[in-house]
Amino acid sequence: MKVYIFGLGERKKYLDRCLRKAVTVSGYIDNYKANNMSSLAGKPVMKQGGLCGSYDYIIITLLDYESVKDSLVQEGIPSEKIISFFDFADASNEKYWNVINPYKWRTELIWKHYTEITIPTIDNLNYELYANSTDMKKICPEIVDAQSTVRILAHERKCLARFGDNEFELMLGRLRTDYQDVDFRLAGRLREVLASDEDNLLVAIADNYGSLEKYTDRAARDIRMYMTKEVRESHMRLLDLNRTYYDAYLSRPYMIYRDKTSSKEKFDQVKALWKDEEVLIVEGEYTRFGVGNDLLDNARRVERIIAPAKNAFDQYQKIKDKVCMHGKNKLILAILGPTATVLSYDLAREGYWILDIGQIDIEYGWFLLGVKERCALKYKRVSEIVSYEMAETDREDENIKTYMSQVMDYVL
Repeated sequence: MKVYIFGLGERKKYLDRCLRKAVTVSGYIDNYKANNMSSLAGKPVMKQGGLCGSYDYIIITLLDYESVKDSLVQEGIPSEKIISFFDFADASNEKYWNVINPYKWRTELIWKHYTEITIPTIDNLNYELYANSTDMKKICPEIVDAQSTVRILAHERKCLARFGDNEFELMLGRLRTDYQDVDFRLAGRLREVLASDEDNLLVAIADNYGSLEKYTDRAARDIRMYMTKEVRESHMRLLDLNRTYYDAYLSRPYMIYRDKTSSKEKFDQVKALWKDEEVLIVEGEYTRFGVGNDLLDNARRVERIIAPAKNAFDQYQKIKDKVCMHGKNKLILAILGPTATVLSYDLAREGYWILDIGQIDIEYGWFLLGVKERCALKYKRVSEIVSYEMAETDREDENIKTYMSQVMDYVL
């Protein structure tokens, strides 16, 4: 019995404990890890589409197994040859029991559900139920809602620096993302930004600390899984409960919310920020902010600086110098993960108008498609879809032509 394993992340360990000894692993598929490693334990590590030789099954070890399976089926791989390890239906399917030990498999899933979903839900319950109580406000940060945050940015032309899970984890010296390694210089700069009190800079954090009722079940579950007691305590050591923060989820107006009826209004409000403005975008390679949709159509002019897609902070001074060179009297939109957070702070202090705008373009693409689950988007790399890597570089495509004409400089 020969199998390929899709995904080399933390949760592969669950499969490792259940795979039958008679099964031979022919190789591994991981679109990100394949950029830095060619083999593991003597077996090839490849990107999706690189399968070679015969095999019986592909086993997906990612929680987002549905989108991965869909992309494999679109490649022509029969669905019956795909096993989703974290799908309870597959764990109950007898035809897969000669590949994965059914007793160990179902035990692992039950234990994972208990430790990663049940316990976090119980631990977070008090914060959700009593979010608006006086006592709870003493131990949770005050966060101005997303729409009010956007209004302040527009009316007062404030700058924006956002902190999400990745920024907090980097400050704590922990790796959470594939596009930025742990860097203690970056961690120190992020701490400096979080503690800053510049008049023209809004410091935004994700609204994860109190009630989660406005979020979808999946979004609330993911927040609870991350916001453990230990993580919450570490965040509170970094935050100042005597100050006001702003909502970093202004860059996430669609997918995570249960009620999506106001999504268009939220996007229109953000789009108004650059109406009739000259815009300079600094972004990672293949981010392609606004390409293939009308997100930037109301801007007077759009220019771009292309920076590294991974570990952009390694080139921080060069990126900053290029943005300063091209960004005078323009609205600067930064889409560079935690590097954008630091850049917004530094340039705000130097009198530039800069917004660490995050992945609102990806959200807008999903909104236009009307999808309820994250999916790949044409023209751009979507970091949250680990099964998909953008590969469209056709220079004859009209959208690519427009994009290339906007690029003013590179830091690669």
